[in-house]
Amino acid sequence: MRDPVYTYCREVVPPSVVEQAASLCFTRPGASNLVLARGNVLEAYEVELVATSGDGEVPGDEDAGSAYRGDSGAEDFELPMIRGGAQKRAAGGATRARPQLHLVGRWSLHGRIMDMLAVRRSKARGEADQLLLSFAEAKMSLVAFDPSTQGIVTESIHYYEHDALRTRTFNDDQTCELRADPECRCAALRLYGDQLAVLPLGVASAGSISGSGPGAGTGAGTGASFVLDMRAGDVGVRNIRDFVFLSGYLEPTLALLHEQAPAWAGQIETARDTCAVTVVSLDMSRRAVSVLSTAAGLPSDSQALAAIPEPIGGVVVLAASSVAHVAGGTISTILALNRAATRRIGAAMRPYLDTSSAGLGLVLNPLASACVVVGPATVALWTHHARVFLLRLCGDGRLVKRIAVARIAGADVRAEPQAPVAHVWDDIAVLPSCAAELCPITDEDGDPATDERLFFVGGNAGRSLLLGVQDTRQAAASDVDIDIDADLYGAAAAAPKAAAAAAAATAAPAAGDSDRRWADDLRFTVHDEVLGTGRVAAMDVGVPAAARAAAPGAAPTAAAAAAAAAAEPLELVTCVGSEWRGGLCIQQRHIQPETIAAFDLPGAPVRGIWTVRCLKEYNIGGVMQAADRASLADLGDTFMVLSRDATTSVFAAGNDLQELDRTGFFTAGPTIAVGEILGHTRVVQVHMQGLRVVNAAGRETQSVEFGRGEPAVFAEVADPYVLVRTRDGELSLYEASPESGLLQPLALGGGVRGRLVAAASLFEDAHRVLGTNREWAERNKAALAAAAAAAPHAAAAPLAEAFDSLYADASAPRKRKRAHGHAAGRRRRHAGDAADDLYYGEDAAQPEADQAAPGQGQGQPDDEARAKEVGGQCPVYLLLALAGGDLAIVRLPQLDRVWTTLRFDHLLDTLAPPASGSSSSSGGGGTSSDSEGSSSSSSSSDDDDDDDDDGGQPRTNAAPGAGPHRAADPAAARGRRIDQLRLVQLGGDTIAGVHLAVLTTAGEIALYRAFEHCAPEYLARRAAAQPAGDAPPDRDDEALALRFARMQHGVLAYDPDYAQKVRRVQARQARAFRIWIRRSELRAERLARQHAREKQRRDEAAAAAAAAAVADWGDGSDGDGHEQQDAGLGEPNGLRESNGLGGSNDGLDEPDGLDEPDGLYPLETTSKFAALDSVGGYPALFVSGLRPVLVMAGPKRYARVHPLRVAARLPAALVPAGAAADFDAEAAGLATPGRAVVGVARFHSAACAHGLVALTQAGTVVVAALPTSAQAARGGVEFDAPWPVRCVPVGTARAGVGTQGGVAFHAASGCYAVAATSIEPFRIREPNPDIADRQAREAARAGRRADPTPGMVIPEFQRASLDTTSAPPLVPRFSVDLLSPVTWETIDSHVLDPDEHIASMRTLELECAQAAGGARALLCVGTGFVLGEDVMSRGRVYVFDVVDVVPLPGRPQTSRKLKLLFQEDLHGAVGALAELRGSLAMSVGAKVFVRSFAADALASFAFLDCQTWVRSLGSLRNFLLIGDLISSVWLASLQEEGPARLQVLGRDAGRLPVECVDAVVLGRQMQALAADAHGHLHLFVYAPRDAHSLSGQRLLRRGEYGLGSRAVAMRRLVAGPAAAPDPAADPALESAPRQVCLVATASGAVHAVAMLPEKSFKRLHRIAAQLIRGTPPLAGLNPRAFRAVPLHLRGNQAPRRTVLDGDLLVPLYAHGPASRQRDAAQRDGTSPDRVLRDLVAIERAFSILGA
Repeated sequence: MRDPVYTYCREVVPPSVVEQAASLCFTRPGASNLVLARGNVLEAYEVELVATSGDGEVPGDEDAGSAYRGDSGAEDFELPMIRGGAQKRAAGGATRARPQLHLVGRWSLHGRIMDMLAVRRSKARGEADQLLLSFAEAKMSLVAFDPSTQGIVTESIHYYEHDALRTRTFNDDQTCELRADPECRCAALRLYGDQLAVLPLGVASAGSISGSGPGAGTGAGTGASFVLDMRAGDVGVRNIRDFVFLSGYLEPTLALLHEQAPAWAGQIETARDTCAVTVVSLDMSRRAVSVLSTAAGLPSDSQALAAIPEPIGGVVVLAASSVAHVAGGTISTILALNRAATRRIGAAMRPYLDTSSAGLGLVLNPLASACVVVGPATVALWTHHARVFLLRLCGDGRLVKRIAVARIAGADVRAEPQAPVAHVWDDIAVLPSCAAELCPITDEDGDPATDERLFFVGGNAGRSLLLGVQDTRQAAASDVDIDIDADLYGAAAAAPKAAAAAAAATAAPAAGDSDRRWADDLRFTVHDEVLGTGRVAAMDVGVPAAARAAAPGAAPTAAAAAAAAAAEPLELVTCVGSEWRGGLCIQQRHIQPETIAAFDLPGAPVRGIWTVRCLKEYNIGGVMQAADRASLADLGDTFMVLSRDATTSVFAAGNDLQELDRTGFFTAGPTIAVGEILGHTRVVQVHMQGLRVVNAAGRETQSVEFGRGEPAVFAEVADPYVLVRTRDGELSLYEASPESGLLQPLALGGGVRGRLVAAASLFEDAHRVLGTNREWAERNKAALAAAAAAAPHAAAAPLAEAFDSLYADASAPRKRKRAHGHAAGRRRRHAGDAADDLYYGEDAAQPEADQAAPGQGQGQPDDEARAKEVGGQCPVYLLLALAGGDLAIVRLPQLDRVWTTLRFDHLLDTLAPPASGSSSSSGGGGTSSDSEGSSSSSSSSDDDDDDDDDGGQPRTNAAPGAGPHRAADPAAARGRRIDQLRLVQLGGDTIAGVHLAVLTTAGEIALYRAFEHCAPEYLARRAAAQPAGDAPPDRDDEALALRFARMQHGVLAYDPDYAQKVRRVQARQARAFRIWIRRSELRAERLARQHAREKQRRDEAAAAAAAAAVADWGDGSDGDGHEQQDAGLGEPNGLRESNGLGGSNDGLDEPDGLDEPDGLYPLETTSKFAALDSVGGYPALFVSGLRPVLVMAGPKRYARVHPLRVAARLPAALVPAGAAADFDAEAAGLATPGRAVVGVARFHSAACAHGLVALTQAGTVVVAALPTSAQAARGGVEFDAPWPVRCVPVGTARAGVGTQGGVAFHAASGCYAVAATSIEPFRIREPNPDIADRQAREAARAGRRADPTPGMVIPEFQRASLDTTSAPPLVPRFSVDLLSPVTWETIDSHVLDPDEHIASMRTLELECAQAAGGARALLCVGTGFVLGEDVMSRGRVYVFDVVDVVPLPGRPQTSRKLKLLFQEDLHGAVGALAELRGSLAMSVGAKVFVRSFAADALASFAFLDCQTWVRSLGSLRNFLLIGDLISSVWLASLQEEGPARLQVLGRDAGRLPVECVDAVVLGRQMQALAADAHGHLHLFVYAPRDAHSLSGQRLLRRGEYGLGSRAVAMRRLVAGPAAAPDPAADPALESAPRQVCLVATASGAVHAVAMLPEKSFKRLHRIAAQLIRGTPPLAGLNPRAFRAVPLHLRGNQAPRRTVLDGDLLVPLYAHGPASRQRDAAQRDGTSPDRVLRDLVAIERAFSILGA
């Protein structure tokens, strides 16, 4: 193995486990935001009320708001005297609304978030809250939301990684807990055991790194932090376990749970009550701490604290067997949860013990539980075994007398051990990871908009819930009465009733009332869910069922199945959860719709496809009126238009497609675009020479010819406008008249007739979400006045910065009054003025424009003109990407430029108007005014050098793009230009649903999200012009308050030669089709001549007199000559069938000389975007090109980018005659790689509701539908996720999955085997061997069997159980379940013995004499018996086969069954399994055995003794990688010559706790990958020629990579060579076989690891170093430190920088601005094209996953 080797790692699936949650007003003041931490990913949600009926309902969420218990439909009464929000809620009872989570943004940080909390800010000053994050080992970062870029900025960073503070323990990086004072006076970080770092809040910043976010300049910041050692001084607190802040104190007060003298389980009899709660007070001025009280005597198993608010106060102490309440330094009561609690409590605390609930038998894990305070005296507790309890503090006032407990959710295993309980999808019982109470949702007046208290519970088993909790008794008794009394008699009269209600809430239940009755008063409602794919226990890779069904004849072996699926992407299947509750998550990188029908239409290959729906008009009272538009969403498609190279076909859409011969459509040439106008009553078709208008009956109503100029190459339709663009860039705009129903051209001016427009598009603002600066200022007048009053002496610029925190509800619905119908007339402007203002700025316009009255100039129409502008219709905007690189938005029909941004072709992170005083000037661009600390504002520094020549001055009359630096733009020189763009509304009716999609000529896809943002300069001018009252008119009043923020996605597409490749393929397809036509004609002619000759023979034979003469004439030479002539006519020009179209002499290499119209092909003449209003309930945007994708927005209203794959075949007309069944169309040049989808259109019919029709590159038309969404039918596919995912529960509500080897894919059958669990009590076995022998003899004699051998035949797990305790612990009972890959239900199960745990499960290719090919895929399971610490562990190995059986009636999925081939008892647990040269390699404790499977038995022929415990095995040919839990990695080789044995080649000399091990290969180089228990990946090589390896005895460490979480599984995938190698990329990348190793972590993330050659690594490594130095990181984190191994874990190994971080290169470079790409490449002496080609070539190894 050669050295050096280099590695590329990237996170292909982001982490999804919700580990932390915080509620605050993060995005704006008054908002209810929920911020979630998923590993190193930060997500911000906004909680909004969504109507349960009407237009506001999100599709596919019908049952998300169902109540968990009780009736949610209460009768609403008319109450005349209810104030504020209560009156509004009573009046709005007809339309109920429920809270829903909408994703605002997500950011990937360079560090795992250990904890976070909210930092409250002053709402009176209009300040949004901030977020405090903690990272390992001891770091804090204060971040805030920047509304100007929709990103986060770093306010301050604090780190305490000093040697003087470290305690040198292994838990140093785990003590990063954050707590905040309820009054937000300070925050505390626990670090290095018993030390607290205190951060003062709410003071002026001092010595911190601050940005320009909402908190800057307002006096709100953080003070200098200080560290307090709780072990020093008079405090003397040691071994802190938990701490919380208490409310109701004048100074910040902490409650510390600690254990002064550490105890262990062996001291339970002598040290029972060793824990204590100490309350200390923090003196912020003196930086000191003083002890207030101490409550000692708590159980030794106390682990967590929960603060109780006033009036009760104190803390609740959670222990494993009890729950206690402590207040004022005394213990109020201790509630025993099981009978073993008495052994944990000493004699001094026995008087406080309450054993009334000991029968619950509940054993808590406080560190894995979550609790929230849901009432004044009620706490909801989610336990680690998926059960929910309510704890109520009963007493008198502050004195708590007892704690009542009631179970409200989750299965009671002890009471109902045998009753099957099915999964309840709206069940609130989840495996908890965190819990938080949300900020209340308020209306415009600041009153609560809902009666419920909202809570969020994060889940470890895939589901996290948004819950609403309502006290039905208190809501019915006090909510109305107190409000009415307050309105009638004042607040003083309502005070006694309010106090009585509070006392009733905390009073103890009456003697006759049960604890269950008070628990029923609380109603829990599941409003929304957040889907996750963690916590992951195991992972495997399989082939989707759709791919197997598409290829008949399943492969008999796993290797053959993998080879057959090489063309199809694989799916990742992970076990999620634990033994208590879990399931499977099936993830696919792509969207594969369910094919309804696929067909090849006769004729030439189809190049474009459109479907339209057209309403019929009826004569009602002499007026033509359209059908009811309310049913438009359910209206089926009327026409389907298919465009070919030279013709167009029209079909009547429906269940059966029927081609229409006589219609008004143009069919003599290709079609460019088809759309709907005039309220869906007309269909307009645009072709190369003109356009036609057709009604619902298919009759032509108008035809327009373009003239003799250049043909049209692009068109777009947005009612009532039609935009047409010619080849030379000239634009034509047509408007449909509602009176005449005809299209009329609009004068655009002479400036549009040049090569000034690179791309154009239309946007119909159906929801009227784009607002102007004046509307924004009027809507936020009160907030602006408050900001001005808070800073009366501030200058104009600081005042403008203060306005950044006042941006109104950008995501809240803001609808204007909508009218129907069309206007009678519209305003039109002079063509010259419009063109000059649009392209050369206002200074080049006519002088009269500057002297016009305010409100009458450009961009400032008066109110009457504005009303006439839209005419009661939706406003329409024209987007123009100019050749100079700018983007302009124009309001139609006046051509008023209402928004513009510079350097749009650089694809900056934030698109903003120029920073000068006007939206039409040309000062700066992009994000020049943003904070340099923001991640999305980093592009502002990148494009400074590009805008220096502008100098902040208006442009001259020179044509855009004529500047010297723009002509020399490297992006334009390489052909990377803006190809097409589209502005579309995806989901919802707010501006957050507006997205801008951009497609470059190199195939790159950029996606932007719109948000409202009013220019600070405009607000400053408005405030300075008129401080009080209405401001005078301003020139920017009618400019759009709009910005765009770029969104990151995981689709990497780049190929500058893609357009040329597509044209070449289309030319070859056209030539192949002409050959097929010619061949068909010649065959028809030859067949006709043969029939004529046969008829002539029969006639002559009947008339001939002599049969011999007729026979002689028939065999003459004339006939032979005719046959030869026919054969020559059958294959003219050398096109014989034997040659085919893929041979070397086919003559199809270049498209020269083809008789195509003007040499144009559909790549250039059709739109690459298709807006789909509803596909499976999701609004979507299809983007064709190099990587066809669907941009979808689900219920979370966040756009997701998913690649689209459609199963297609090559049409028969393009297949060469005599071609083999495995004909490679890509190699023959008849198809592009990747099965590209070139067109998608909506398709809605009875057979395919809300589906789509797709057109492949080969010309195949596929009608398909998306799988059912998980929100509509639980267990379906959820597309509102980074990858499309399907969540399937395993077993029942009391079942889970195994945490070791939980899933295995059986390739031969396509089924999945899962280690399922159920819960049962644990029993101690008979420890005395003599008694066990006697019991065995009695059992043998009773069964008339021979007496067993004493002490040898009775293992411990077969002995009788003993009843030693009344409350035995609960343990899992394992079984091997076989799941169907279609329905995902259990079709067979093999239950294991009690106390037998599955430790490993793999599907291996073992040599078997019964197999036809010598090897067969068998399911191997290794188990171990867990009987206690004093009993030696034993284990078993099972070998299963999946066989075909007769299915049950009505259940065809039950055609598979598990067949046990072999099992063997072993003297140890089987920890790992692997396949080695057709044999089974397994580890039993510290030994590794290699066994062969023959004659239904396992024969061992080689073994190896390792040191501690073999945790993982990995094989490659005859090499075996061994991962030991302590002794790191071993490399062994199986020698079959002579006596077979395992020989150790090398090993790592360090001590590394290895969890998983595998290998990755590139050519002849191999690397060993080892993941340790701390979440780091280590890379080793075997280099015997290196002097440091001691002749190969030592494995050399060559790199390291931080995963961020513990690795749970590794899978190595092998794919074939690249189908279409890039000649410009590194040859070493293109020629080597593609291999990738997937590493799954517990947080739900999946990392892909691949090797790369040295030349590419060095180039990309230098680029990555520049990105690290030049890009400000979020939260002040170091990207290199995040991926590096800490010093105390590295040992004596020096770090080697041989690993590339793909999560740094892809987001910052490949998806970054063009200016950043250019600058980084120039500093490295290369070009962006070379760097991007290297990245694409490396990422091509991940294409096996569909990425």
